[in-house]
This record gives sequence, structure tokens and C-alpha cells, in this order.
Amino acid sequence: MSNEKVDKPKDHKEITIVINGTAKVIQKERLTFEEVIALAFDSPPTGDGVQFTVQFSRGHSDKPKGTLVEGQSVQAKDGMEFDVTPTNRS
Repeated sequence: MSNEKVDKPKDHKEITIVINGTAKVIQKERLTFEEVIALAFDSPPTGDGVQFTVQFSRGHSDKPKGTLVEGQSVQAKDGMEFDVTPTNRS
């Protein structure tokens, strides 16, 4: 008899995070800059000079708050909050 829970990968735990005031349920322990943007916007703004600022708070004790930049990732935690803002380079 097989037990499905044993076969499930560790990263399938559900974690609830808040992005721009909206609760989102994810099933990963780490989120990349790009994944946070995809979760924040159904269709992210695009065009010349469009960049994103990603700030987070309520993270793990080793890094409870900070800023994510392109190419970085952060360990997700239940109740963690993200603020994602599109900006135009001038």
C-alpha cells in the first residue's frame, strides 16, 4: 500500500502571502523577483523603461524585510507581504 503524502515533494506546502494587499496561496518555499511580479499583475505593464520595485516585509528572522531585484529570490513565509510597483525610468 502506497502513501501519497510520502511521495509528495517537500515544496508543496501551501503558504499564504500578501501581494499589493491581496492574499495569494503559493506552493513553493522560494520566490524569485520575476515570480512575485507575475503574482502581482495578471498582465504586467510593459514597454520601454518599465521597471519594477519589489519590497517585502514580515519575512524570516534572518531577513524580515528588504528589496528584491532582478535575478534574486527570497524564502517565502506564511503572512509575508510584498509591495510591487511598476516604475518608468526617466
